[in-house]
Amino acid sequence: MLAALISDVHLVGLNDPTQDALVALLDGLDTPELVILGDLFHFWWGFPGVIDAELTPTIAALHRLQRRGVRLRFVPGNHDFAVGETLRSLLSLEVSSRLELTWGGRRFVLVHGDEADTSRGYALTRWLLRGPIFAALMWALGPVRARRLGLWLAGGSRALAAHQPKPWLVAAQRAWAEAEVRAGRADVVVMGHSHQLEQTRLDGGGEYINLGDFTHDRRFLVVQDDGRCELRAV
Repeated sequence: MLAALISDVHLVGLNDPTQDALVALLDGLDTPELVILGDLFHFWWGFPGVIDAELTPTIAALHRLQRRGVRLRFVPGNHDFAVGETLRSLLSLEVSSRLELTWGGRRFVLVHGDEADTSRGYALTRWLLRGPIFAALMWALGPVRARRLGLWLAGGSRALAAHQPKPWLVAAQRAWAEAEVRAGRADVVVMGHSHQLEQTRLDGGGEYINLGDFTHDRRFLVVQDDGRCELRAV
C-alpha cells in the first residue's frame, strides 16, 4: 500500500460516533502516507495553539500516525478551510488546496471537490466566508463562540444527517475530472464534497473517484503499490 485517502468525515464532537470510527481506522492504518481531502471537521476555525477539546481524539490519533512515520497531507474543505495553519503547527501536516502526486506510475490529482461548483450561490457564500469581514468576526468571537457560530452556520449534526447528494453537482464533479484527464494532467482524479460515493472509468482511460460521505458510507481509499485504487469499508 502506498497511501490511504479519506474525506468528508464532518466531525462534530466527543459524542459523535463517527469520531470513534475514524480513530479506530487511523490507529489501524498501515500505510506510508495519509491524505485528507477536506471536511475532516464539520467546522473548525483555526486559532493558533488552540485545540478544539471536542476533537482531541482525532488530533491524538493523527499524532500517533505521525510518530509511526506516516506522512500527513491535508487539502482544506469548505467546512474546515481555516484550520490549515493550526494543523500545520500542531502536526507538521502538509497543507495544499490541490495535490498532484504520482503513485505506482499513475498521476493523481487530489482536491476537495468544491472546485466543480460554479453556481452563483456557492461562489457568493465562498467569497463571504473566506473574506476579511467573516475572518474578523471569528477572531473577535474567540474559539468557543466562533465554534458555536460555525456549527450553527454549518447546520450542525441534523443538517449533516439530512444531507443528500445533488445530482447536478455530482455531474459537474465528474465533468471536472474528465477535463483534468483530457488535459493530460491526471490519470486518476480523487475528491469528496458532494457526498456521492463513486468509482468510475472515464472516457480516455482515466479514473474518477469520489470518497463519498464517511459519516454514512464509512469508506476510505487505498492506493496499492501498482497504482490501483480500492475503496474499502471501515
